[in-house]
Amino acid sequence: MKNNIKYFVTGLFSVLTLCFYSCKEDDEIASEFSLDKEEIAVGENGGIEIVNVGGNVKWQTTTDATWVRVVPSSGVGAASCEIQVDSSVVADFRNAEIQFMAQGLAAPKILKVVQAGYAKGVFVENADQEIVIENSAEYGKRYYDLQMTANTNFSVSVTSEGNWLRYKDKVPVYDYGDRPRTFTQRFEWDINVSETERTAQITITPAEGEPVVLQVRQKSAPKITDDRAGDSLALLSIYKSMNGMLGWNDGENMMYWDGVELWKATDGVSKDMIGRVKSVTFRLFETYESLPYQVRYLKTARSITFTGNANTFIKSIKLGPEICELAQYNNLKELTISAYGLTALPDNFKDLGKNLELLDLSSNNFEDGLEVINKANFPKLKVLRLNKINRYDTTKDLSQVADNDTIGFRWYTGFGEGFESLPAKTNRTFFKNLLQWDTLEELSLTMSLLQGELPSDEEVRNIVGADKVYTWDYISQTFGDTIKLEDAKKYLLANGGAPMVWPKMKSLSLNLSFLTGKLPKWLLYHPYLAYWNPYSMIFQQELSAINSNGDKVGFSNEPTSLSNYSNTGYTEGSYYEVYPGRKPDYEDSGATE
Repeated sequence: MKNNIKYFVTGLFSVLTLCFYSCKEDDEIASEFSLDKEEIAVGENGGIEIVNVGGNVKWQTTTDATWVRVVPSSGVGAASCEIQVDSSVVADFRNAEIQFMAQGLAAPKILKVVQAGYAKGVFVENADQEIVIENSAEYGKRYYDLQMTANTNFSVSVTSEGNWLRYKDKVPVYDYGDRPRTFTQRFEWDINVSETERTAQITITPAEGEPVVLQVRQKSAPKITDDRAGDSLALLSIYKSMNGMLGWNDGENMMYWDGVELWKATDGVSKDMIGRVKSVTFRLFETYESLPYQVRYLKTARSITFTGNANTFIKSIKLGPEICELAQYNNLKELTISAYGLTALPDNFKDLGKNLELLDLSSNNFEDGLEVINKANFPKLKVLRLNKINRYDTTKDLSQVADNDTIGFRWYTGFGEGFESLPAKTNRTFFKNLLQWDTLEELSLTMSLLQGELPSDEEVRNIVGADKVYTWDYISQTFGDTIKLEDAKKYLLANGGAPMVWPKMKSLSLNLSFLTGKLPKWLLYHPYLAYWNPYSMIFQQELSAINSNGDKVGFSNEPTSLSNYSNTGYTEGSYYEVYPGRKPDYEDSGATE
């Protein structure tokens, strides 16, 4: 019995000793669990912080904050944990706690997370740095996109001389709370045509917070010298700016460029003009803008042509003033801007009139503004071409066109009944002005929206003036023996003299328009009628077309031929009966006699 009790006591003591040392070991292991940080601070944009876990026990983390994550969130032994913090959504500071629970540790270790809130305002990275813009770029690419963040409403203002820099976006309404959002604000800019830089200032003013002021500098235009090298640079720059489809080889001598002619010593020009541009043709391009500003540097050009803009009928382009600056050099004699999409001319367009001898504005989309083209402003002009001044080839019935439809230049001769209620935008004076232009040698008005009747001799006399009549001195000096005195008396000298309408006109086209009524005597007996190819270029009006009155267009007394005027209603005889000396040896080109 004594031995049993002895063994029992000895065993109990051993168990108690084992438990004591086991618990002491657990306490020592748990006490080794540690974090290298007790608190971390994170900015308003969020981010990742590293916390190192020490110890050899199992552990795991918990937090009630949805904007904080721990990776990894649990483990065994030492580890490096990423504390991932979202960007703030509030203006004030916010706090969170992360609990690290370790096996054998009665109380968790706490990691505090503090995040700053967003201050109200707008934020632009590198706002203290100057924004630099090129002087030129392709159409549609002349803008600067500003990246910015904001957590409040703001306004934008731009200060630039001449409004060359403009804010085009609609200012967004901010309703996202305190968290900043990223915005892209677009600023459009104009080409800098000056050889000096220019500056502007952008001010972004938040509803709360301090304004942000940005300085903008635009580079100067390349210097184009007044010499042959400057000419070649100007030509290349112009065509490139217009997205030309052909182009020239800048490594090739300019004298070999297609469409470019240079002045030669045999042209009788001054030495400094030799080798400079005499004439140039720009064709086949795609632009929505006026002529590039470099056109002002073509100081020596006698003839300049722009023709063939893509999709002309959809363009609405106002011609800029730069081309008119060439008037000061007195060299430009011929200007063609056709099939370009023009709808308006610059205020200084008449400056070109003191030198121009040929002007071609055909196939453009003018609605008005052509009145500036008259004898007073263009006294030296001999050739005027205004063919197809309308947008569409399909306009056939003017009675169905609304007043505000943009179909082209609508005009009225000023004569004929029933035209009192024409659309308000119909021009009623331009044709009368043309009738008075007695120095023109070519006038081309093919495919125009001109309607009404041609004035009779009596009516046109009131336009050109009662004193503007043919005299024998003028006839004998101008037409020689092709018109004899007895022939002139049949019409030109009859009744005190016929009215002198376009007396120098060698080429006239009024075809494919909307004219009606009778062909007047002054036209059917005009000395140059046979030169005009009248059956194609005068008498033939728009096919199957209707004018604004609902009347079918066309003349009512078109002669059978120039040798047969029996259906004209006039008794003077046919054209060749009146002017037998002007009849060619071959049969006339009119209808069969």
